[in-house]
Amino acid sequence: MDVLNGSHNMMNFNLLFDYPAWLILLCLLCGLVYSGVLYYRNSKDGFSLPLKRALAAGRFLAISILALLLLAPLVERRTQHVEDPLLIFVQDNSGSLLLADDLPHYQDDYLPDVKAFLETMASGHETRFYTFGEKFIQADSLDLSEQVTDMSKVFRELDVRYSNRNIGAVVLAGDGLYNRGINPLYTAANVNYPVYTVALGDTIPRRDVILKRVNHNEITYLGNRFPVEIEVEALQSEGLTSRLTVSRGGEELFSENITFITDHHIETVSLHLEADEAGMQQYRATLSPLEDEVSLDNNQQDFFIDVIDGRQQVLILANSPHPDVGAVKQALVNNDHYEADVFMIKDFDGSVEAYDLVILHQLPSDQYPDPAIIGQAVEASVSLLFIKGSQTNLSAFNRVARIMEIEPGTDELTETLPVYNQAFVLFSLQESTRTLFGNLPPLYSPFGNYTLSGGTHVLLNQKIGNVVTEDPLILFGEFGDRRAGVITGEGIWRWRQHAFMRQGSHQAFDEMISRMVHYLALQEDRRLFRVQADNLVYENEAVLFEAELYNLSYELINDPEVQLVITNEEGSGFPYVMGRTANAYRINAGSFDPGTYHWEARVSVGGERLTDEGIFNVSALDLEGLRTIADHRLLYQLAENSGARMFYPGQWDELMTDINDREDINPKMYTHKEFAEIINMKGLFFIILLLLTAEWFVRKRSGSY
Repeated sequence: MDVLNGSHNMMNFNLLFDYPAWLILLCLLCGLVYSGVLYYRNSKDGFSLPLKRALAAGRFLAISILALLLLAPLVERRTQHVEDPLLIFVQDNSGSLLLADDLPHYQDDYLPDVKAFLETMASGHETRFYTFGEKFIQADSLDLSEQVTDMSKVFRELDVRYSNRNIGAVVLAGDGLYNRGINPLYTAANVNYPVYTVALGDTIPRRDVILKRVNHNEITYLGNRFPVEIEVEALQSEGLTSRLTVSRGGEELFSENITFITDHHIETVSLHLEADEAGMQQYRATLSPLEDEVSLDNNQQDFFIDVIDGRQQVLILANSPHPDVGAVKQALVNNDHYEADVFMIKDFDGSVEAYDLVILHQLPSDQYPDPAIIGQAVEASVSLLFIKGSQTNLSAFNRVARIMEIEPGTDELTETLPVYNQAFVLFSLQESTRTLFGNLPPLYSPFGNYTLSGGTHVLLNQKIGNVVTEDPLILFGEFGDRRAGVITGEGIWRWRQHAFMRQGSHQAFDEMISRMVHYLALQEDRRLFRVQADNLVYENEAVLFEAELYNLSYELINDPEVQLVITNEEGSGFPYVMGRTANAYRINAGSFDPGTYHWEARVSVGGERLTDEGIFNVSALDLEGLRTIADHRLLYQLAENSGARMFYPGQWDELMTDINDREDINPKMYTHKEFAEIINMKGLFFIILLLLTAEWFVRKRSGSY
């Protein structure tokens, strides 16, 4: 729709001096004296009296202006801009409006009424017309095709686009339903203009069963049974029954009949599914339709779960039985990411290559000062976590730990309290865990001189008595291509008990152990070519790919061309060439129809062909069909909170009258000041030049000098 602008400008000028006003009279006096001496005291020129007066006046002006310029006057230019109030009409363009009326009604009947309203209001207002849904754009038509509604974006965008403008009123037309962003009542809470609303859609409940939400984990592990919760809502369906099914690839995995007891029935169905296939798995939850149901779009939802083949394997080896070992194992087995095996060192005859991390409790010891398992772990690049105690052989430990050495002062252990190191950056811990450190009982650590190698990171320092020392209680480091960690005291089983006593659960202790193990067991990706892409996107979102390519010196390069092929379920391929960034690759492949896609990226470096591949799933976006009843209460509250009113289609005259009768919607005048030095004005130079040139020409023509 056209923008109607009723604003206009007014301009005036002022001359400003930094010096007293009497100096202006002095400048005029200088011009008067100069011209008087030149033309009246000197009577030899023989000019006629009229000509002499004209020449004297010109010389007077020229000299006076030059003298005034010595005072450095300024010209103040004031521009007054009168701006008519803005009337902004914001129209919902989402598909949920089609649940009440068809598209021709909005295009042929409703939209002309809106245009007529804006044309009438344009006589005293500057008008704008926007549509919103997923996007907020200026438009002149409606197609009701947007699949999401973000009503909060309306007020964010208005704040950005018109932050210093005279917004008289905003008229928001829609059904009050939103499925993206925050509650618009919050974003509109601080607006300084009235928000009128036009209530569209249907508020009469009609028969509908709605699969509202599927709650599930994003990942699980192969062989696990994972929980799923499905929220079901039914309207105007008392006494009727719908069948809920969950399927994968057309195979039914779960089914249950749901009988609706009331006309507004809400129920949550809990079930467990078996993760029997690795990879990204697509499941579909479906409610069978009822007779005369208003919408079938909200009867099903797809959800995706990434089934990972394999947990991180942790081996706990102990010199002898100890409650610390049980505490560490329990913290790990409570986490689906890990599997933990516990052995006494004398009983273990397996291979460490099958593990991602080996935890050594009080090893090496006097009984096992040089266990072969440590050499095997170093050879296999398996990370190590040492837990020191009274049975640890410090001399042997100093030989194998590599990241620190301890020179004992005595043979006895000392009580050491934990103090969290605020500069620790390897991983983060929740606030509840960091708070717990200040209340934990002490560990028992060797007393002596601690020497750390370069590149170590201290998680907890030792506090002995009331003195916080630089000695570490828990630290991490790297040497070669593996990571290592050290807990320099025994007795952490008390920490787990104390966490439960203070917080009612072992979560804080388990989180600390899990984060430590995750950091140590994480294997660094050493592939020369790697591509990253989201596994799950919606049909309205673009699929982004980012790639990194390394040479044999493990330096980033992006000279070779990277080819990407995306293949759909029918086997059709879509080729791309990835664009180059500063030192990597990136491409926006655009949006895709719902389904599962396979991708493969290829690049050749030095005659060697490198590849990477994966899959991604595109999920259908059916948010607009989830709710079929308009929310006019939200529209009413939105208008009420801003001091406006809610209207219905057809009440355009009442809306116009209400807006025009408001005393707070008025044109506003803005004044803009600009200052310029008068000596920089070219026109003034030409005036002086013209005066002096004309005088010279007349004098020369008359034979004077």
